[in-house]
Amino acid sequence: MSDYKLSVIVSTYNTGDYLNEFLDSMKSQSIGFENIEVIFVDDNSNDDYTLDLLKKFSNDYENVEVEFLDVNSGFPGTGRNTGLNLSTSEYVIFADHDDTYTENAFEVMCDKIADNDMLISNFNQVFTDKTIPFKSIYKDSGEIKVSDIDEDKNLLRVPAAIWTRLFRKSFLIENGINFLEGMLAEDVYVATYSCLKAKGIIYLNDFYSYNYKIRDSKDDKSTIHVRNRKYIEAILNGYYKIDEMLINLNKTSYGEIIFKSHLTSWLYTIVLSKISDGDKKELFIKSHDIFNKYYSEDPYFKKRYDKLVDLILNQKFDDAVIESNRLEKKQENMNDRSLFSRIKNKLVR
Repeated sequence: MSDYKLSVIVSTYNTGDYLNEFLDSMKSQSIGFENIEVIFVDDNSNDDYTLDLLKKFSNDYENVEVEFLDVNSGFPGTGRNTGLNLSTSEYVIFADHDDTYTENAFEVMCDKIADNDMLISNFNQVFTDKTIPFKSIYKDSGEIKVSDIDEDKNLLRVPAAIWTRLFRKSFLIENGINFLEGMLAEDVYVATYSCLKAKGIIYLNDFYSYNYKIRDSKDDKSTIHVRNRKYIEAILNGYYKIDEMLINLNKTSYGEIIFKSHLTSWLYTIVLSKISDGDKKELFIKSHDIFNKYYSEDPYFKKRYDKLVDLILNQKFDDAVIESNRLEKKQENMNDRSLFSRIKNKLVR
């Protein structure tokens, strides 16, 4: 174990200028940049600018390590697992390459985690025109601390945002907790697995450690906002791996609370996508078993997806495609009205 207080693991791919902003947030940490081990694992980028930046970071700073993968995995899990194996600190955290941490993030988190296996903090949602602090189900509560998940199962409803979670490295290694590779929902998998196994969890609901950029424009999308067949199916594959994990741990009774926000959000992703009707039908067929086992209504969507879910559960997949297309048109109308409203508000100011 090294003298670094924590290791920050970052999986990168064609990241470009975001890397400068991210590293600046590391250098400005109140805990001291010299106390942070930064590990970039590049997923075989084909952008020379990204590769040159990473090489420069590695050459300029002795506490920055860069690992270049020979093959592009296409998903964050491989890079994160590689970084975990390379890390030398007692604590680890996994960051996205295009976001930043607040200046006192690591000082507060390392001070608070004490002898617990995991600490969770809150985050800011950064849009192009505004920043909105995320409000969890705990609303205005402060610190929540439990010895295990049975003391407060609602911690499973806190966003899986892996970049807000500081782990004791030995806890992850001893329990064999790794990110899924070759698919998505890898963060939900680790967040869930760690909650179910941790001896000591702290949630700093009122401490905002992370600035999460919402990138969803035509030419600049976060992975979570990529809506093609490959990525939508990769999320579903991850959900089935979570199901396998729950079965192996004899924890399927936690399934409904874990999947409560995820399954309807997955349908929302399909509705917003432009994939073919044939792809939609195949995905609905493949999703039937996970919906049948774990679906529970998410109040956030205000029953808008109830009919689509019922059609999937009753295996009326052709009708489910028709309903998803109806929801797509309805969503487009809602977006148009929202855009008109924003323009009108700007004009009257």
